[in-house]
Amino acid sequence: MNKKLLLTENEYSIWKYEGVPDEVVEFFKKINWGSEGAVYERININELIPQLHDAHLVSVNTGDTIQATAIFCKSDIDLQGLKFKVEYIRYFAASDEIRGKKLIKHFATKVMELVKSDTTAKTIYIGCIENGNIRSYKVVENAGYERMGLLKVNAFSRFYPKAHANIERVKDEQSKKEVISLLAQQYDDYALRHFHYIFLKDNYFVIREQGEIVAGCQLHPVRWVINNMPGFSGKIIMNVLPYTPFINKLFNPKKFDFLCFEGIYFKPGHIDKLYQLFEGLLAQEKMNASLFWLGENCATRKQILEHGQLGLLNNFVKKSGVIVMASYQNMSAEEIELVKSKTLYASGFDYI
Repeated sequence: MNKKLLLTENEYSIWKYEGVPDEVVEFFKKINWGSEGAVYERININELIPQLHDAHLVSVNTGDTIQATAIFCKSDIDLQGLKFKVEYIRYFAASDEIRGKKLIKHFATKVMELVKSDTTAKTIYIGCIENGNIRSYKVVENAGYERMGLLKVNAFSRFYPKAHANIERVKDEQSKKEVISLLAQQYDDYALRHFHYIFLKDNYFVIREQGEIVAGCQLHPVRWVINNMPGFSGKIIMNVLPYTPFINKLFNPKKFDFLCFEGIYFKPGHIDKLYQLFEGLLAQEKMNASLFWLGENCATRKQILEHGQLGLLNNFVKKSGVIVMASYQNMSAEEIELVKSKTLYASGFDYI
């Protein structure tokens, strides 16, 4: 894969790749994600990386060895008739060799300076930090980012999910256009809205009534290994829950399998059909737990919380969230304020 040398500094070099090379997957397999919150491994990351939308890797190397990474995923958004480029920074990680040596803050700033210097379009750079991860927050803030908003983690779980025969997989082009139209209406005027991962692997499902879609969502199967959780409650979750009957059906830190939902839609007055869809998909995929990310002030999230009955797992994640950090390039103050004033849209695939 072609790559371009951006900078050499002492024994370190910064490279920009045209895509994402295979060797970065091996690097990621050694990474424990998170630092001051939950610490976890992304077990099926080798399946996720090839599915990233318009992605390229920027790495810090010593010789041919990757020591730190950031994957930039490009997108285009439209907000009130204004068009912006967006680059989502995924998989920001560092090896044990350089972590804790004050090099990450230095190179994060260098990378952003180099990337921005090559940008002429109106662009929003997005970095996401687990809520409570103060160390990473300071690194990203030092690189020129500011807080844009908070995405909340939500969970839907069932000990014995029931199958529902009325669930339909969306495959034909006409149904796909219908889904995109409905999602565009439901999340109209949201910031950072994109639908790149809707229909991925034909895993968007709906429930219809009299031919009309009344509920829909995309699923992504995920497997994590949770290695640590903070505080006294974290010790209970890690050391007690896995051996507690029934509860261990929902959460096993050594093999946390769940569905990530995104592109969530329900027709007004039909939220019960959304829950039916969630439960039916758990049964279909032989899982008990799902997670989905929604903006803190998202109207869809508010209605789901008001309806309740999300299941036990939501009690364990309701304080969790992702801080969205933004850096703006070639944008006016008015344009920046417009973007910052809007409710955040979350594509779940961006957070798994």
